[in-house]
Amino acid sequence: MTISLEKIFFIYIFNNKRFFDVVPSNFFKNNEIKFVYDIVRSYLLGNRDAEVPSPKQIFEMISLEDREGIITKDILKSILTTQLSEYDEKNFIIPRFNAWILANKLKNGTVDIIEETRTLDTSSDLDSTIIIANRMKEIVNDITNTNFVQDDDLGSDFDNEEDHSQDKSSLKVDCGIPTLNHMLGGGWDVGTLNLIMASTSNGKCSIGETMIKIKNKTNGNIKEISFEDFYNFLSK
Repeated sequence: MTISLEKIFFIYIFNNKRFFDVVPSNFFKNNEIKFVYDIVRSYLLGNRDAEVPSPKQIFEMISLEDREGIITKDILKSILTTQLSEYDEKNFIIPRFNAWILANKLKNGTVDIIEETRTLDTSSDLDSTIIIANRMKEIVNDITNTNFVQDDDLGSDFDNEEDHSQDKSSLKVDCGIPTLNHMLGGGWDVGTLNLIMASTSNGKCSIGETMIKIKNKTNGNIKEISFEDFYNFLSK
């Protein structure tokens, strides 16, 4: 992996903000790029509604963290001024970018699996071994997941675009709770059934009279119906 290619990936992520959820800082091997990316990524993940900061803002953010003055203005400029227009996005950038993500996911996941394998030496009963096996299965599922290769914007879900506008993959749905979105890597997975569990009287249920909004994917029409009617509709 060359520094020039990492700069391209860096700017590509800046132009496609959803990848900040997908790409951790350790994917970058160049220390300067990694340092700058980590600061910006931490800021954006901690402020979900924030826009990608300007070069001036980035330099100010770096100055607060870079006590040794490693990242100079010239270094930062060399990172931020990479022009994606000089490259074929479809045939050059995207295939290499996706391969880079998947390769790093596989490498990181392999290390995690090895660590889990070492815990087998201290596992003395079936239940604890099954727990380790399930953790390893989750790691494999995560590192082989290629959902990140699709980049369609879901757009707005309901009437108020300001409240419901999303900047997510077509495979994620904003659940409306920023912390939960972060934990889930962007929201609910499209096409999945999600079970929310909690102790009694913690607000996890909806009654039959609760009104919900559903959207017709064919014509875009939005209809408000009760939860009971919606359940009955699904049961037909």
